[in-house]
Amino acid sequence: MEIWGLVDEGRNPLGKFHTRGTELPPSEFHVVVEIFTINADGRILLTQRDALKTYPLLWESTGGSITAGESSVEGAVRELEEETGIAVTPKELQYLGEIKKGNYFLDSYVFRSTRDIEIGDLILQPGEVCDAKWVTLKELEDLNKRGKIVPAVWERYQLYLNELE
Repeated sequence: MEIWGLVDEGRNPLGKFHTRGTELPPSEFHVVVEIFTINADGRILLTQRDALKTYPLLWESTGGSITAGESSVEGAVRELEEETGIAVTPKELQYLGEIKKGNYFLDSYVFRSTRDIEIGDLILQPGEVCDAKWVTLKELEDLNKRGKIVPAVWERYQLYLNELE
């Protein structure tokens, strides 16, 4: 069971908690993070969503909701390690920006690895991620044209393209 700390429209903590999977009132929000991981050679990490999740088997960046008591960057560090096995420190993540959508705030980060990370070195989280691969921006664009990228993730790749190149 995943428990979120809730915030108001100004991202001020409400001192309330929420169990994932139940509906939020319109005036309450939670925080979601995503991490764009760039390998030492400049390629971008894509993870494939589990077949039982929404957008089954589509490719995306790493991410998820922060849990109660976590800061945004702490949640990003945890999500990256949980879903891929890549352990980083908060200082290794560069904050890209925030988007407010529906009942959540989405904080985006980039991790630029200084070492080459092999796909075989990743530890993928069962039930969340079923595959992973490194792609160039051209390959990412091609996957999107073929409908293989989660649409909202593609929008954010485009939004942060200059920071990711």
